[in-house]
Amino acid sequence: MKFQYLAPWAAFGFLLISSPSSYSAPLPYGEVTCKQGYVWREAHTTDYVCVTPAVRAQTKADNQQANNRRSPTGGPYGRDTCKSGYVWRDAFQGDHVCVVPETRSQAADDNAHAEERFVR
Repeated sequence: MKFQYLAPWAAFGFLLISSPSSYSAPLPYGEVTCKQGYVWREAHTTDYVCVTPAVRAQTKADNQQANNRRSPTGGPYGRDTCKSGYVWRDAFQGDHVCVVPETRSQAADDNAHAEERFVR
C-alpha cells in the first residue's frame, strides 16, 4: 500500500498554488512603498508622496519654520497669511505652510509624479 502525505489543510479543501517565479515578497510599506532613491515627503502625518531625501529634509525644515513665516498681523487669509515673499506650499489640500515659490512648484511637481514613484 502506498501512502501519500496530505498537509492538514488539504483535508479541508484548501488549495495553495505558488511557484517561486510568481512569488514576490510583500512590500515593506504596502502600496505606498517608494522606489529606490525616494522617501516619503512627510509634509503631514499622512503624506506618502515619494520625494528625494533632500526634498524631505527641506519639507521638515519648512514645517519647523511655519510660524515664523506667517504675517504676525494677519491679512486676507487670517492667521494663515504668509509674510511677503512666501506662498502656501499646497502639498495637500489645506497645506498652509509658507514657503518660497520654488518650493511650492517642487511640491506640485512631486505630486504630479507621485504614482510613478511607487513600487508596483
